[in-house]
Amino acid sequence: MLTQRQVQLLYTTYIELFPGERERIKLFTDFIDRTATEDLYRRSNFDGHITTSAFIINRERQEILLLRHKTLQRWLQPGGHFEQDASLMASALREAVEETHIPAAELVNIPVSNDVMVPFDIDPHHIPVNNKKQEHAHYHHDVRYLFEYTGEGTNSFNTDEATGLKWVPFTELEQDDTFGKMVDKIRLFI
Repeated sequence: MLTQRQVQLLYTTYIELFPGERERIKLFTDFIDRTATEDLYRRSNFDGHITTSAFIINRERQEILLLRHKTLQRWLQPGGHFEQDASLMASALREAVEETHIPAAELVNIPVSNDVMVPFDIDPHHIPVNNKKQEHAHYHHDVRYLFEYTGEGTNSFNTDEATGLKWVPFTELEQDDTFGKMVDKIRLFI
C-alpha cells in the first residue's frame, strides 16, 4: 500500500507531466493532502477513497475495451477498489483481469513517464448514494493506467460486475463527454 507521501510524489510527477490538469485534479490532491494513509483506500471513508482503473486498447491501438457496469448501467473502463495491492498499477491490472478475464500476461502497461507507476490519468468523480449497498454519496479518486491488450480477442467478462463487454473504436468515442478527452490523451502515448 502506498503511503500518503508516496501518493503525493506520484501526483507531483503527474502534474509536472500534465500541468494543465492541476485544477481538474484538485479534489484528488486536496483529499490526499488531508487524509491519513490508512484512510486513503478505506471503502467506508465516505469523504472519498482511491480507486484504480485500466484503459485497455487493442494491439492496433484503435479501440478501447469497455464494460457495461452492472450498478451504474454505463459503459466504463474496468476498475474498482484498491485491495492491499502492491501498487496502484497492480490494483488497476488486478481489476482488469478480474472484470475482463484477460490474463495479466496479455496486458502490457504503456508508461507515460520514466517512472512507470505514474498514472496515465487521475479522475476524481462523484458516486451517488447506493441504498442497496448502504453507501453514502462519496468521491472515487480514480487513478488510471493505460494498457495494451496483446491477446487474440476477448468476449468474456465477470457477470458479477458487468452486463456486457465491447471494443469501441476511438472514432466512436471522440465526441463522447466521458471518453473523448481520454481518446485524445491516449493518442499522446501511442
